[in-house]
Parts: sequence; structure tokens; C-alpha cells
Amino acid sequence: MARLEPSVSLAEQVAGQLRRRIADGEFPVGALLPTELELTRELGVSRNSVREGLRSLVHAGLLGARAGYGTFVVATSDLAPALARRLEQDRAADVAEVRLLLEREGARLAAERATPQQRAQLGEALLARAAATDGATYAAADIAFHRLLMEASGNALLAELYRGVGGNEQALAHLNSPAVDVADYPDDLPPIDAAHAAIVDAVVARDPDAAATAAEHTARLAHELAARAAAKTSEAARAAAETGEAARAAAETGEAARAAVETGEVAKSAEGDR
Repeated sequence: MARLEPSVSLAEQVAGQLRRRIADGEFPVGALLPTELELTRELGVSRNSVREGLRSLVHAGLLGARAGYGTFVVATSDLAPALARRLEQDRAADVAEVRLLLEREGARLAAERATPQQRAQLGEALLARAAATDGATYAAADIAFHRLLMEASGNALLAELYRGVGGNEQALAHLNSPAVDVADYPDDLPPIDAAHAAIVDAVVARDPDAAATAAEHTARLAHELAARAAAKTSEAARAAAETGEAARAAAETGEAARAAVETGEVAKSAEGDR
């Protein structure tokens, strides 16, 4: 690895080289970067320059950092972070439509291009989904499945776009908790699981149309479940608010009644004194 030459901004050189190495696939999404000390030795610059370079990539959204774990890749280009910021301004329905299109066409391409290893990995990811018993494990397995599917498309830009629009994570938000029991969804999750199995079957059979149809069906089922969950949450919030208002009204009524009683007692006492 070529060492960096001194310049006005060594931190920018550090960031630029790491950005290129990430884009070239040396550090894929989820991979840990070398430590600051290792990068300092490798690049021949100060630890402060390395730290500043890493900090700039964290700020750009390419890297994440967690105490006790290290610095890791969260995106392979500026595209995904830029899209993630844009999502905050877009309608949820528009985002869902884009995700559906990406999943459908990604599955179609995966059926055409997936390697034997990728097909095997999809099968393993499917088994991991089926083995999950709590919501957090189920969500993690589902996210891994869909990322593998997009990678199997052989189109790095499509996979990056999918990550940029949040993948299927928003649709899983209501499930993504260790406190959620998968068994509590006997009517909702089995059809979604079956649709995932249909995707894998189509990819293995190299049937692009079947894969696209199964992926679209999967996305629609997942988004419908998320919509129902959101409606239930809103209804519960409204009921809680109404209960709170009723409790406050009752408390105010009780306070007014107590005040009236006390006023009456005072009046009686005054009358007696006269």
C-alpha cells in the first residue's frame, strides 16, 4: 500500500484513499476498518490526521463508529447517505413504491445472475428467517436476506440504491424488538415467509419473471402489515390521549367539587358565628 505524501491536508488524503478502497470493495458494508494506529502506520501520517479523515467519512455517512467495537462501513458511496437524508422529506408512499420497484427488479436480475454461492446463501438466509422466534432476530434475518438478494442482482448501483432508501427496514420497524414474539403473528407472517421462499425457488430455478412476481408480492404483504401495525399504534395513542383527557376532566371535576364543599363549610361556619 502506497504511503501518503505530506501535503496541506493529510486528513483529506486519508479520507480520499479510504473512500476509494471502500468503493473498490476492499471494505464492504459492515466491515470493520483497521484501527487508527494500524492506519497511522500503514499510511505514514499522524494519528490526528487519521482521526480527522475518519471523522469526515462518518459525517458523510459512509462510516459508523461505536465505542468498544470500532469504525465500520455503512455505505460504499455518498449515494446511500444522500438518499437517506432525502427520505426525511419524501412521502412514505413514494418511498414504498421505489423500494418495491428495486426489490422486484433486483430479484429479476438475481434469477439471471446469481452465482451458485449466492443461491446457497439465499437459502441459508431463508432458514435463518424461519428459525427466528423474536422480532429483533426475525428483522435482522430479513434485512440480511434482502441485502443478499440485491447483491445477487450483480448490479452494485441497484444494491446501493436499495440501501439508500432504507431497504426493508422501515417495513420491519414494528417487529424489530426482542420483546416481540413472532408467534403472535400467526395470520400475518406465514404468507410473507411463503413469499420469500417463492423468491428463492425462482432464483434457484433461474426464472426471472417468477422471481420478480414473488418479490413484488413479498413487498406488498410486508408494507400492508406495516400499515396495519401503524394504524393500531395510532389508534392506541388516540385511546390513551382520550383516557388521559377523561382522567384530567375527572380530576378537575373532583377538585371543583372539593372546593365547593370547602366553600360551603366556610359559609356555614360564618353563619354560625353570627
